[in-house]
Amino acid sequence: MKAGGRDMPGSGVELLAPAGNFAVARAAFAAGADAVYCGLADFSARAFADNFSTDDMRDLLRLARSQGLKVYVTFNTVIDECDAERAVRTLAQLDELRPDAIIVQDIGVARICRRHFPNLCLHASTQLVAHNLEGVLALRELGFRRVVLARELSLAEIESIARRCGVEIEVFIHGALCYSLSGLCLFGAMEKGRSGNRGKCPYCCRQGFPVQSADGGAAVSHPFSMKDLRLGEDVRRLADAGVASLKIEGRMKSALYVASVTRYYRQILDREDARNGKGVSVEDLETVFSRRTTELYFRGQPGQVESPIDTGSPGHVGAPVGTVKHVTKDRDGRSWLRFHTRRALEKHDGLQFEAVGADGRRLGMGITEMRQSISRRPVLEVDAGTDVEILLPDERGPAGAGATDWSAIKPGSTVFCSMSNAVKRMFPTPSFRPSDLPGGCTLDVEVGLSRDGISCRVASPVAVSVSKPLALEKAKAPDRTAEGVRKAFAKLGGTDYSLGRLSVNDPDGLFAPPSVLNDIRRELVEKLDAARAEAMRERVGSALEDVVRRGETHERPTPCRRLKMRPDQVMPPGEWDEVIVTMGEGGDRVATPVYTAEPDFARLRADAKRLIRRGCVRWEASDLATLRMLRSLGVEDVTADWTLYAFNTQALQALADLGVSRFVASPENAQDNMRALAGSGFDVEFVSQQSTPLFISLTEPAMRPPDLAVFRIGRVWVTTRPTPRTFAAPPGVSTRVDISWDQ
Repeated sequence: MKAGGRDMPGSGVELLAPAGNFAVARAAFAAGADAVYCGLADFSARAFADNFSTDDMRDLLRLARSQGLKVYVTFNTVIDECDAERAVRTLAQLDELRPDAIIVQDIGVARICRRHFPNLCLHASTQLVAHNLEGVLALRELGFRRVVLARELSLAEIESIARRCGVEIEVFIHGALCYSLSGLCLFGAMEKGRSGNRGKCPYCCRQGFPVQSADGGAAVSHPFSMKDLRLGEDVRRLADAGVASLKIEGRMKSALYVASVTRYYRQILDREDARNGKGVSVEDLETVFSRRTTELYFRGQPGQVESPIDTGSPGHVGAPVGTVKHVTKDRDGRSWLRFHTRRALEKHDGLQFEAVGADGRRLGMGITEMRQSISRRPVLEVDAGTDVEILLPDERGPAGAGATDWSAIKPGSTVFCSMSNAVKRMFPTPSFRPSDLPGGCTLDVEVGLSRDGISCRVASPVAVSVSKPLALEKAKAPDRTAEGVRKAFAKLGGTDYSLGRLSVNDPDGLFAPPSVLNDIRRELVEKLDAARAEAMRERVGSALEDVVRRGETHERPTPCRRLKMRPDQVMPPGEWDEVIVTMGEGGDRVATPVYTAEPDFARLRADAKRLIRRGCVRWEASDLATLRMLRSLGVEDVTADWTLYAFNTQALQALADLGVSRFVASPENAQDNMRALAGSGFDVEFVSQQSTPLFISLTEPAMRPPDLAVFRIGRVWVTTRPTPRTFAAPPGVSTRVDISWDQ
């Protein structure tokens, strides 16, 4: 079978690798990836990756197409109203580049694509929080051809969705995990001013908190820090479950990391033996980058599997290679670490230890000198199974630097290989010259020769013609004229074009001078570039007229004051125009829960039907899944909570097209965008008070950090500040007090 153009003895499922820059993408393809995903400088959920220039992206697409591989471009952040014009121009660039798909979070961006750039294939980002079949079906109806499922699903849930949804399903198989459900993390935005929904995650879940150690001293715990995902051999079960694409996380990672992880999974999918001398083992991966690993909830739900949290150091550990026997000093006062290594080592490999230095980080070093314990002769490398002694760097450190206290390394503690030159040599840098590859835009060229001159034309991507008046003479070898024309028009290196079909109309058997043909080809390319640029300007102008609201404002609906609460809470005193209750009676409107697992959705639907029969006809949807469910149940009065992330008028209109009549703005909004939404003409409501959830997770944290409230609501764990936040809403708008996230 084939996937992405690569012959595969395995199941044919796509292996998808991350690419933070061009070098990483080349390494991924060389290691066996069928596709890569990468971002331009704007609107990428990894704003701090190197990312791609337009020219780099064009070269990458040429490289991929020359090998039958694929490139997906990330456009997976939410956009404010002021970003709309820049978003349109970026989408127009992507439309011109023609990647195999773009990965989208903002449903407003998806609407722009459907209306103005319909040739762009849409993949739904995991940030759209698709964790059940209903959510995937809702995304399919919005025009998405592939959905990246939430990471927290089990194999049974994934298979249930993949078999019934009618779109391609993509699943994460390896890499870093977010503590919060993707798309539902506001910690960075609310606490650090850096939003994960805008590609600027400050990794708050890796934050350490002071605790008391077992011996009564001070220590640091990381209660939200997740182990890394590593499904290993289980990826074959995903292929058998109907999953279309297996995704490796890591657009901030190095070329070596991406190449080694890609090769590891290529071996598994192709059923190759990693011990053949060319393969990558788990231990090899761990020398490149490794936290402790988990399968998360692949085999079962929370409570059924081991906790995926690692409270220790959240950084790179390495592959365990031995246990410290002792540290000794020689006659010159130098310290030597002795251990029995299970892995071959060589000079300049890196080692790391369980011991932690004064800065809270694991102690580590590069091997500058080593010797076999028996002979004590310096060697450049040792085999696995050797008793080895490693010279510890001078404890005094260089002049002016602090000393490293190697005495923290105790007998019996584990030694890790944190960098292996042998693994590095497995992945030489692939060579690449753009001029060696055909351009991405194939031209079918018609050339006509007459006694009065030469003409040529192309009909696609835009219709362009060039003619050159010239007196042509009979050819001495007319059967070679077509070959000469092809040779001239094939010289498209350094352009965005390659020659497709060539037809030569030469009824009189004339001679076409090569210099004239070359001139015509160059003029044709210039005209094509100009015509395509003009066509893009027209597309952009048309889209901007529809999308960008240049300073216009609309009359605002009559302001109202609303309250949202849970059914187990006591209503606070006050005058409320409407009370919204989460899946309960006693209010004016019923709100759906923010998370419903696939096995629980049938029960949610039954509960909703029961409430509707009792007269609850006004509802609030928390996500696209419950919005679709409510519409299918005939509910006509539906509002949308902030968890649907409508940050711009295009997103508001997309939800309005689905029957939503009122929208709650996200507490993540900045003041400028709040004013834009308030004047948009849509009925937008703003949160004035809320214990804003910083994390919404299926995973219980390892401890309750000071100054944070952590508690459970239904199936999810919620982390907030104990004291509700207050927000300044624009004047003259509807506001909401939301106590549904209070402990």
